[in-house]
Amino acid sequence: MSDVSFDSNKHDQTRQDATKGAESLKTAADGINTFADAQVESVWGDEAGVDAARRALQESYFTLRDGFNGEQEHVLNFGTKVDETEESFRRMEEQNAGYFSQTNAAMAQDPAVAAAGSGAGTGAGSSGTAYQTSPSESQDNTDPNAAGSSEF
Repeated sequence: MSDVSFDSNKHDQTRQDATKGAESLKTAADGINTFADAQVESVWGDEAGVDAARRALQESYFTLRDGFNGEQEHVLNFGTKVDETEESFRRMEEQNAGYFSQTNAAMAQDPAVAAAGSGAGTGAGSSGTAYQTSPSESQDNTDPNAAGSSEF
């Protein structure tokens, strides 16, 4: 089982990074769009070759702008996914806490579990004295295939 946790401070930082990153990408896309719009025929001239170059430059600016806008969407989606994941984790933690609380309450009501927890139930026909072996007596540490052996 893996140990799962989250650090809300790091998630807040990620959220801020995503927002700031998206804003920067939007600023870049807007700037690129301004460059594309500035490529006007009156400045370039109306000759066929020059006009074709102007349109090609505009198209490359538009492609770049669209790329930055697309990246902005990805960054914003990432920030949203961080929020959704954190909320899902909180719900899971609350559900687990409720489950363990219910299980604990159910076990506390079970007479066999209560007796085992208090040490009163030492087994059928016993004299009330429990014999407990030490780990070294109950485990064969010389056999590397033995269950629980920590030797390799």
